[in-house]
Amino acid sequence: MRCVESITVEDRLLRKKEAAAILACSERTIDREASSGRLTRVKVRGGVRFRESEVRAIINGVRL
Repeated sequence: MRCVESITVEDRLLRKKEAAAILACSERTIDREASSGRLTRVKVRGGVRFRESEVRAIINGVRL
């Protein structure tokens, strides 16, 4: 059986490049944020994505 999680607009999955563009930072900074635990890496078919809600929370200064 396959479990599918519902994704809202705020939980859209972003590529590293898209997350970096939203935060106006480098892709390396996205890696650092993920390593520090501020962003969660979501594995998708051999690639990595980041939740838009977590990226927006960083912009708003919300600690996750």
